[in-house]
Amino acid sequence: MTLRRTIALCAMLAATALPCAGCGAGFTITTPAGFAELEDQEQYGYRATSPQGVVIAVRREENAPYGDLSFWSGAVDAHLRRNGYTAVKAVDVKTADGVAGKQIRYRSKRKGREHAFWVSVFVTESVVVTVEVGGDVEYFDELEKPLAKAIASLRIG
Repeated sequence: MTLRRTIALCAMLAATALPCAGCGAGFTITTPAGFAELEDQEQYGYRATSPQGVVIAVRREENAPYGDLSFWSGAVDAHLRRNGYTAVKAVDVKTADGVAGKQIRYRSKRKGREHAFWVSVFVTESVVVTVEVGGDVEYFDELEKPLAKAIASLRIG
């Protein structure tokens, strides 16, 4: 992958959210209760939304050139900070099949309203998978537990 593609991947990773189809996309994830899976998502392998617009989304890209978890989570973090996101917390996370990841939680303002955005980065020898969740804090905060449970349900195939 060229530097240009690496930058494009970082930009894509920063956009913004029942067994899913992501299926065929090299992963599975459980859609949180009260969310509807969105079809025909060009930039995501999976995307679902709540009625209030809180979104969960998954991307899967080749890990080429090879970078480890520190590289990819650092690249995503740097990109988001340059684009006005404020990191408030970083935590270690794991997929249901044991792949270690890094989740960075951010806050930002959109149209005068506080928004939360989490990005969880998982890296294997061959792929980089991100799970992005975000939305207006008024609705996001009450959905933190089901969103965290959905992220933990991820299986990378």
